[in-house]
Amino acid sequence: MNILSIDTSSNTLSIAIKSNDEILGELDLNSGLVHSTTLMPAMEYLFKLTGFDKKDLDLVAVCIGPGSFTGIRIGVATANAMALGLGIKVVGVSSLKVLAMNHRYSDAIIIPTVDAQRESVYTCIYEPNDGTLTAACEEKVVKIENLIEYIKGLDKNVVLSGYLLENLEDYKLNNLITVSPEDNFIKASNICILAEKQYLEQEKEQQAFAQPKYIQKSQAEEVYEKKFGEQNKEFIKKNLI
Repeated sequence: MNILSIDTSSNTLSIAIKSNDEILGELDLNSGLVHSTTLMPAMEYLFKLTGFDKKDLDLVAVCIGPGSFTGIRIGVATANAMALGLGIKVVGVSSLKVLAMNHRYSDAIIIPTVDAQRESVYTCIYEPNDGTLTAACEEKVVKIENLIEYIKGLDKNVVLSGYLLENLEDYKLNNLITVSPEDNFIKASNICILAEKQYLEQEKEQQAFAQPKYIQKSQAEEVYEKKFGEQNKEFIKKNLI
């Protein structure tokens, strides 16, 4: 199966092309949240570099979040448009699970984290088993201090990855396994692996388009609802009910 994978859920842009069991090429750009201007040129460059014709794609895969609201929308919209234009399927995968994939052969509990603003992170707990990841809970938003206390209370070693690993200066955790900086960001090659497995297992249930997974509302949405929520409810009551 030929797959193009895309991640724009964080500051790092990652794209990859997989053909059968081989990663033909992977490109990672840590250029900040400017994916609207860098994604398309990066994809064209990767196609040219690998000599792969996009018309031969069987599947487009994309990280649907959680992560940057704007970044996720850019990646999902691009993946959906490309899949529609080529007449192929698109698969959305969790950014947390892709991040955990870097450590899927570890013997420790894996806790990936993505910045959720306001001293919180998106996270999930994964238990690896010979390269396969099993989620021990649902993806959620938690306060950083609460997650730290949870990790301190574990009697098992922990692989912590993503945003929180980069911001641990004020915390002392004795059960952490050190990971390489190269394994602390989402890799599009892992998106390919997850997406192919997910597609083959859920082919009949696969939706036509990928949908962003935000978990929580953006701060702008919360401010708007707080400011205009009652007005909207009153308008609906008077005019639509």
